[in-house]
Amino acid sequence: MVGRPMLFLLFALSAVVATVVAVVGRRRRSTASAVGALAFLAAGIAGWSAADALLALIDDARIARVFQTVKFLAIGMVPAGLYCLSLAVADRRWRPSRRMAVLLGVEPALVLAAIATNLWHHGFFLAADNVDPHGVSTPEVGPLFWVHTAYSYLLLAAALVRLLHSWITGPPAQRSLYGAILAGASVPIAANVVSLAGLIPVTGLTSVGFSVTVVIIYWTLVHRSLPELVPVARERVFDMIDDAVATIDASGRILDLNTAAGQLLLRLAPGLPERLIGLPLADLLGGLPPADGGEIETALTDGSGRPVELNVRTSVLRDSRGGHAGWAILARDVTALNRQRRELEQANAQLLRQRTDLESANARLHDKQQQLEDSNAQLHRQLRTIELLRADLVEQATRDALTGLHNRRHLMEELRREMAGAAADGRPLSAALLDIDHFKQVNDRYGHRAGDEVLTWFAGLLGEGFRRDDVVARYGGEEFVVVFPGATAEQARARVETLRERVAGQEVRADEHELRVTFSAGVAAVMPGQSPDDLLQAADEALYAAKRGGRNQTRVAAGPQPETSHRAA
Repeated sequence: MVGRPMLFLLFALSAVVATVVAVVGRRRRSTASAVGALAFLAAGIAGWSAADALLALIDDARIARVFQTVKFLAIGMVPAGLYCLSLAVADRRWRPSRRMAVLLGVEPALVLAAIATNLWHHGFFLAADNVDPHGVSTPEVGPLFWVHTAYSYLLLAAALVRLLHSWITGPPAQRSLYGAILAGASVPIAANVVSLAGLIPVTGLTSVGFSVTVVIIYWTLVHRSLPELVPVARERVFDMIDDAVATIDASGRILDLNTAAGQLLLRLAPGLPERLIGLPLADLLGGLPPADGGEIETALTDGSGRPVELNVRTSVLRDSRGGHAGWAILARDVTALNRQRRELEQANAQLLRQRTDLESANARLHDKQQQLEDSNAQLHRQLRTIELLRADLVEQATRDALTGLHNRRHLMEELRREMAGAAADGRPLSAALLDIDHFKQVNDRYGHRAGDEVLTWFAGLLGEGFRRDDVVARYGGEEFVVVFPGATAEQARARVETLRERVAGQEVRADEHELRVTFSAGVAAVMPGQSPDDLLQAADEALYAAKRGGRNQTRVAAGPQPETSHRAA
C-alpha cells in the first residue's frame, strides 16, 4: 500500500506537470486551436491532481468534502477539454463558439451544485460523512454521481470516436498524429473504466495517467507534424517556387514562409535573426495587408539603400466560423520588370512619330505581358507539383503502419547515430532482437487478423516497457528491435527479461480468441569496429540460440559480458 506522503508527492508532481503544459499551451494557443484546447484540458487535470494531493494529507472529513467538490469541478473540465481537442485536431480551422462553451459548462455547474447541496439530498454521495479524507478512492456514491459519470463517458466516447474516425479517414500524413493522441487519451480512460467497474484494486491514479497523456499530446502536436518529420524534402519543395510565399496571422506575425521569402526579408532587413517564424511581417512591409486581400505594388529600400519594388498578392484566410484568421501572401520582385516598363514608356515617348519603332515597342510590351502570363501558369504548375510531392512524402514516413512503432529505416539511422555517439564518448550500447514465439501458428490457426492484433498488442507493451531514450522499432514480420543507449548487455538483458515475464503472464484477446504469447530475445553489446549490421547479426545469433534452447527466454551474445540466459518458469 502506498503511503500518504508518497501519494501526496505523486499527485503534486502530476499537478505540476499538467500546470506546466497548461501554461505553455496557453502561451502558444494562437498557433493552433488544438493547443488552446490542450491547455484547457491540462488545466482541468492540474486542478484534479492538486485536489488529490491535498486530500492525501487531510484527515478531517468536512475539509475533505470541500476539496472533493473542487476535485469534481476539475474532473468536469477533462471530458469537455478532450472533446474540444478532438474537434480542433480533426479540423484545424475549428474555434470554440460561445454557445458550445455555455453548453459544455452546464454539466460541471450542475455537479458543483449537487455536491454543495449533498448534505440535504445525499444524491451524489450517499452519506454526509462518507468522504475518504485521503482522496485516494471515491466515496460511496449515489445516483447523481452515476449520471455525472455517464455524461462524462459519453463526452469522452464522442471525442475518441471523432479521433478514431480522423485516424481512419484522415490524410495519411496526419494519421500518426491522430493515432498518438487517440492512444494517449485511451489508456487513462480505460484504466478508470476498469477501476470504476471494480475489476482492479488500484484506484485514484487516473489524474496521474491524464498528466502523462497531456504531455504526450503536447509533444505530438508541437514536434511531430509532417513538415518537421521531413524538413529537407519540404525545403526542396518550397525552393521550387521562385516567388516569396508566406502566411501570417491576423496580427501580422509570420506563420510560415518559403526560402525565397526568407531571402527577400533578409535582403530588406539584414539584421533579422536566423529564425523568422513569429516575427511581425507587417512591420517589414510597412503595414498589414488590405482586410479583403487583393493585389498591390509597393516600393521599399533594401539594406544597401537600393529600391525594391514588389508586386504583392494577398488572400484572406478564414477560420471555421468565417472569422478573419490571417493572410496568404505571394510577393514578386518586379524591380527589373518595372524598370523595363519605364524604359519602354520613355522609348515610346521618343519614337512616337516613328510608327515602325512604335509597333516594335508594342510587340516587346506584349512579350513582357506574355511572360507574366507564362509565369502565372508556371506558378500554378509548381503549386500542383507541391501537392503531388506532399502525397509522395507519405512513402517516406518513419512509422510502421500496423504497430505505430518506428520502422526499420528509422531504426538503422538511429542505430548508426547512437553507435557513433557511443564510440566517441566511450559509452556502452546494447541492442535486443525480439521474436514472438510460434507466431506463424497464430496466423495459421486464427488468421492474419488475429496475428495483426497480437503484433499491435505486443508493440503497445514494447512502447510502454522501455525508457524514453530507448529506440523501439519493428524490424520485420514478428521481429522487433530495442536499442539501449548507455546500457551494457547485462543491463539490457534485465530490462528485456522484465518485459518477457510481463508478456508471458498476460493473455491477449485476438479476433475473439484468448491467447498466451511469449517471445524469445537475443541481446548483444556493441564492440569496437562493429557496424550496425554486425551488432544486429550478433543479437540475431543470440536470438536463435534462445529459440534452439526452448524459446521464451533471453540469451546474450558472446562479448565483453558473460553469456547469460533465463528460461520461463
